[in-house]
Amino acid sequence: MLPLDLLRVKRRGDQIKPDYLLDIWPASRIIEAYKPGVKLGDARANVEKSGLPPKLARGLAHLAEKFIAVEEVNKRLLTRVRLETFREAAKAHPVVDEALRQRIIRAVAERLRLSEAEVEGALRKIHEDELAIVSAPSIAPQELVALYNTSLIQTLLFRSIRASFYVKASGSTVKELARGVKRLGLMYIARRAGEGIWIDAEGPATVLRQTERYGTRFAKLVPYVISADDWRIEAEIALRGRTYKFVDSKSTAPPLSRRDIEPVSFDSSAEQEFYARISPMCRIEREPEALVIEGRLFIPDFKIGDLYVEIVGFWTPEYLARKYEKLSSAKVPFLVLVDERLALSTWRSLPHYVVLYKERPRLSDVFKYIKPYCRPPQPRAP
Repeated sequence: MLPLDLLRVKRRGDQIKPDYLLDIWPASRIIEAYKPGVKLGDARANVEKSGLPPKLARGLAHLAEKFIAVEEVNKRLLTRVRLETFREAAKAHPVVDEALRQRIIRAVAERLRLSEAEVEGALRKIHEDELAIVSAPSIAPQELVALYNTSLIQTLLFRSIRASFYVKASGSTVKELARGVKRLGLMYIARRAGEGIWIDAEGPATVLRQTERYGTRFAKLVPYVISADDWRIEAEIALRGRTYKFVDSKSTAPPLSRRDIEPVSFDSSAEQEFYARISPMCRIEREPEALVIEGRLFIPDFKIGDLYVEIVGFWTPEYLARKYEKLSSAKVPFLVLVDERLALSTWRSLPHYVVLYKERPRLSDVFKYIKPYCRPPQPRAP
């Protein structure tokens, strides 16, 4: 995500789109500015002199700097040197000539048992621009372009009143997208659309007092959306006193970056062991397609043939209540594996196969329900 003052857009009537970068050479020029051994301030000065439009140059540089390494400094020592220098200078205020300045440096050096050169260096390196670049940006020009274009979308959505995301993807991708929406504390409605799902969410611009944290979290949804097999974004954008419509999709957007997507992991050891036990015998799909149950998303843990499997562990009462409500309304076949520490009579009333387990589900308890749906696992490629 870019700072809002670096956002570049194209407006036409009530339509708005990011001013995407379609060439690689500007990214190459910016990466070239950050050479090892060059001070960060000098590299930034070279960016300003690159001949590129200022917002474009600064936006690319803002992202490129996330992939450089600069010399490490002892921040505690730098702070102490600065504090002692200010204290010493206050005794002789005002410091108006070089001789007095040198006496202050010498006094600080003696007090801290440093050389005068070390004190001078510490005073310089307290400023970020004085730090030397150790390694050039570890990102290829084409990757930087893709990341820049993705960041434009994220920054534009920071000004959204509301946004709708269409995704056609695996359950794990939809699950992470749904988690992101919920982490924002937003109300959302999900609806099935053919093989995909629409998620309607309120945007950051709807809150009375916007915060950078809120907008940043909203922007984090974008990598999950664009990682889908197919996707589309529709949003209302409040910018400079007007409201615009933003629409883009996989078929119309330039190549985008899928960075910052967390790898999918098992939610519990019970899930991990269940998968390990079943996968050698049956084709089993982890976090399959998302189900929409009464306008809410539900991504089962597994799918075996046409049978969905959900493992219900010990969690917060609110979380369990929401899961129970969704399972009660589900119209597809489910095998629900329930930790026996929960309220058993409630879970047994579900209109599905229900099996209790202690610590982890046992194969002997569940296989009779799985067997009618079981298909041999696909052979591994040689």
